[in-house]
Amino acid sequence: MKITLAASIYPPEIGGPAQYAKSLKEALERAGHSVALVRYGGLKQFPSGIRHALYAIKLLFKSRGADAIIAFDTYSGGLPAAIVRLLTARPLIIRIGGDFVWELYIERTKDLVPLTEMYRHKEKWNWKEKIVFGVTRWVLKRALVVFSSRWLLNIWQSAYGIDANRVRVIENAIGARVEPVAPQKKNFIFFARQIALKNAAAFRRAFAKAKTAHPEITLEEGMIPHEELEKRMRECYAVALPSISEVTPNYIIDAIRCGKPFLLTKYSGYAERFKEYGVIVDPRSEDDMARGVSELATPETYERLRSRIAAFKESHTYDDIAREFVAVIT
Repeated sequence: MKITLAASIYPPEIGGPAQYAKSLKEALERAGHSVALVRYGGLKQFPSGIRHALYAIKLLFKSRGADAIIAFDTYSGGLPAAIVRLLTARPLIIRIGGDFVWELYIERTKDLVPLTEMYRHKEKWNWKEKIVFGVTRWVLKRALVVFSSRWLLNIWQSAYGIDANRVRVIENAIGARVEPVAPQKKNFIFFARQIALKNAAAFRRAFAKAKTAHPEITLEEGMIPHEELEKRMRECYAVALPSISEVTPNYIIDAIRCGKPFLLTKYSGYAERFKEYGVIVDPRSEDDMARGVSELATPETYERLRSRIAAFKESHTYDDIAREFVAVIT
């Protein structure tokens, strides 16, 4: 089978979609499929709109003879791919693992509305958010849409009116377990992008409240390379992700792989999926986040969660994911 990947970002560029595209490409090739990778390259120097048009032309020629095109977002790669789909009728699959409109709105307004409530307040959107929403809806009508969780699928199906026959769920990869290291201190790690939706300021205040009852706990923050992150996870006490919303964060999968209990926002596709292995909190309540930190700092709760994680056996490789994509195409 010939498959074209419309990868708007790709390693060494940083980002979840970049690593996902690389890993899927390698898995598809291991399975014997012919894969054409189409990157933006130098086209990124052009203004928005022009670079989308030029990328669509590039994709049009690079995808000749392809059985399907797979894109990893709805705008940078998805819009040009949808144009090619319109011109050629080549099957298009778009994988959705986040929400661009929501991220734009949060960063512009600092109005920390959860993703579950985002589409109820369109009157607050500016022209750019409305345009991106309209473009996204146009693109989705021309693709089979793969979501990383049913939680996000339900939100988008309602917001964008996607045909139920054109949606699928392919979950994120769950890699091999990593041998944990016994923590030398009660350090919580919270390494994330420095953006509003990560809810860092409120979480610091909540952590300070919990620290009055548990003075031994510490919080480590910042941004570090993924290779360093895995090492820090193996050695830490617990992992925190108190964002206003998180769709399907690999950060939580990595915590489980490294044998560490976690604190996670209730507005997440993983809040229900992995609730047995961590503490779920309301990110809009500092008291509830403080409660979550205190629970993890309590030895009985911590040991119960750690034991459950130690028994976790699930695996979902990129070879599995590649087979699922091929099944969607056929």
